[in-house]
Amino acid sequence: MEPTRSDRIFGRFKRLSDLKAGRHKGRFYRNSLMLILLIASIPGLITGIVMYQQVVGRMETEFNQMHQNQIENRARNVDDQLAYLEMNLSHWAFEPRFGNALRTLDFVYYFNETQEIVTTLYVLQGSHPLIKSAQLYLQEPKPILFNRDYTELNDEAKVQAYDRYLSMGNHVYWTDWVSSINRDTEPSTNDSPLHTDAGNALVLVHKIPGESMNPFGALIITLDNEKVASLLKTLTPYDEGLTFLMDQEGNTLVTGNPGTAGETSAFEQQLKEEVALNAGSRSFLFRYEDQTYSVSYGSLSRIDSDWTYVSAAPLTSVTSPVKLVSKIIVIASAGSLILGLLLSWFASRRIYSPVARMLHLLTPGRNETTPMDAKLDEFELLEQQWNELTSRSVTAHRQLQEQLPHLRDSFVLQLVQGHLYAYNEQDLQQRMRNLGFEVEGQQFLLVQMYFTGYEQLQGRFGSQDTGLITFAAVNITQEVAKNYFGQISVMNFHDLSSAMLVIAPQNEPVKSQALLWGQELVEVIGRTLKMKVTLMVSRPAASIQELPGRFVEMEQAVAYRSVDEGSQILDLEDEECFRRNEAASYPLGLERELLQAIRLGKQDEAERVLEQFMSEITRTGSTEFQVQQMMLQLLGSIQHMMLQTGVTPYKLFGGCNMYERLSGIREPVQMRQWMMNEVFIPYIQEVEVRSQEPLKLVVERTMLYIDTHYRSDISLENCADAEQMTPYALSKAFKQVSGINFIDYLTRVRMEAAKELLRETTMKINDVAAAVGYQHSYFNRIFKKQERVTPSQYRDQWFGQ
Repeated sequence: MEPTRSDRIFGRFKRLSDLKAGRHKGRFYRNSLMLILLIASIPGLITGIVMYQQVVGRMETEFNQMHQNQIENRARNVDDQLAYLEMNLSHWAFEPRFGNALRTLDFVYYFNETQEIVTTLYVLQGSHPLIKSAQLYLQEPKPILFNRDYTELNDEAKVQAYDRYLSMGNHVYWTDWVSSINRDTEPSTNDSPLHTDAGNALVLVHKIPGESMNPFGALIITLDNEKVASLLKTLTPYDEGLTFLMDQEGNTLVTGNPGTAGETSAFEQQLKEEVALNAGSRSFLFRYEDQTYSVSYGSLSRIDSDWTYVSAAPLTSVTSPVKLVSKIIVIASAGSLILGLLLSWFASRRIYSPVARMLHLLTPGRNETTPMDAKLDEFELLEQQWNELTSRSVTAHRQLQEQLPHLRDSFVLQLVQGHLYAYNEQDLQQRMRNLGFEVEGQQFLLVQMYFTGYEQLQGRFGSQDTGLITFAAVNITQEVAKNYFGQISVMNFHDLSSAMLVIAPQNEPVKSQALLWGQELVEVIGRTLKMKVTLMVSRPAASIQELPGRFVEMEQAVAYRSVDEGSQILDLEDEECFRRNEAASYPLGLERELLQAIRLGKQDEAERVLEQFMSEITRTGSTEFQVQQMMLQLLGSIQHMMLQTGVTPYKLFGGCNMYERLSGIREPVQMRQWMMNEVFIPYIQEVEVRSQEPLKLVVERTMLYIDTHYRSDISLENCADAEQMTPYALSKAFKQVSGINFIDYLTRVRMEAAKELLRETTMKINDVAAAVGYQHSYFNRIFKKQERVTPSQYRDQWFGQ
């Protein structure tokens, strides 16, 4: 028999009474404690020293490499911002409204055209956050300046200042010369466009007309120096350090620290010298005034010159915490060792003192003068502790009886879900007996219930009340089952599904009873909750270890329920229940129509086609498995289309596993609502936010032209001429809006048409190639490159299937 806690307590007191030589025990405790503290403190000392000597140097090297990688990524962003400004200004410069017609236009008489130019400048100024102002200067027919309004320039100094923009630089160029600041400076056509004053703002100038070699005006964009400095500041991961742009002659254009120009001029000059000395590498470590900096630099290729960015970040911001922590560890370890030695000596004496008093109280004859009732106090204490333990035991037993039903259900849930696979049959039977089950000479049957038709309850319950509905259905299940079975355990999955374990004697027809109970349950659920029930009845199991396998069979078999029927009772032993038509076809045509509607942002059209798609795949005889597989395939096609258009599904859906969420939906109506609300609408909204309307219209017209005339000779140049754009501008806009290159989209359209002809006609390969706009030899090469098989092999494989 296992000893009780009171027996163990008395045993400990008996051993204490045998400690007659307590002093040497105290010394043993003291020495042991000192040894333990010594062993615990030494690793801290070693760790602190190693961190201080080795880790700091390693961190400097690793941080330098990491800093280089970060700066390169952020420098690309800066380059993209400036490139976007150049492209955007070029786009506006080639607009017809800035053409040769402005030479002879009477701006006072044609007020609408004048107002349209001012409005265009407002749009240009707001098209990018770095732009501070946008101006249009016309030299002919007379000096005119468009800024926030129409102004005729009569001041000769101002005219000469703005004429300077037409005399210096190329057709498109950068400068930091601002006419309003340097209005007294005499114009000079020989001066460099960049005057290398870091305090001046950057100015981007495009002479107009954009296609003319004899410009008579200029579009002038002045950047916000503070915002440019803030953009450069992103090249430094920390608040400290220095970031600046310089030209080919080494003169500073813009600095990321405009407020500290005087303080950092010497540091900046030394950085420039070090960059010149380390021209072969992209990064290096630089020591300045007892601080080590990680310096990264690279080039930014602009239209008329090459700029160099330089970023210096102090390593002290990273290494100083490590140095401080290592010093703290060393000091703390040494202090704890000294303190431990003192405390061990003091504690050992204090620890032995209560032991001696306990021996004095419990050992008879140790002190003759001790009163007899002093020995009884310890027994009274023991009796008090025993009564307290007994009271706690009774309370715990009562609480256990109250929680036993929940423990039974929790154990059965873990059992059927396979979490107790490590236990053998005997252990499982013993645990079930401990929980109050009778398992000797019994058979086991699993029944799983799926409650459908929840969308019909939306008027009475909200979308978040599925747990409440499932709880009510489980209670009804328990009440109905009590009239049929002696031992049951109902499991609530809180997702409109539940399961029940039935334990019955081996000689009882538990399967027929379960079928009768299922019919009554279907009627009760339909009458009370107005829902349908799909009920799965497993094969009886003779052992407990078979239950997880039965549960898996039911979860797999439920996918074969018919989606267009009402309540169903499916017996896993009845093959007729699962003999469905497996030859359901996937509506590829509707999928293509749906993808096109989504890509073009036509929400109403997408919803209409989705309803047709759902009607097609949920026709009579379709199973839940077939519907889910087709919806998963549709989701995959939609996400592939998103990637092609430049939208990342992972970011759009917040990192959610959309396949897992779709797989958890069982009813077609909820699948359609989920697909529309969670997939279509977020994508359409994202595309509308990201796209620029003028470019979107151009690309849509180009894509429509390709879809209609892919059989003829189509080129990027022809399409660009039709849209009055340069081939480069159209190619960049096409990639930005559609997410795919112009030639790739043309090839894809032609390949899809060719595959359709190969599948649905008996045309010769030569005729198919001509029908989609290719020559025969080139068609074979491009088809094999795209599909990895020749056209003949593709046709043979299709008809072979």
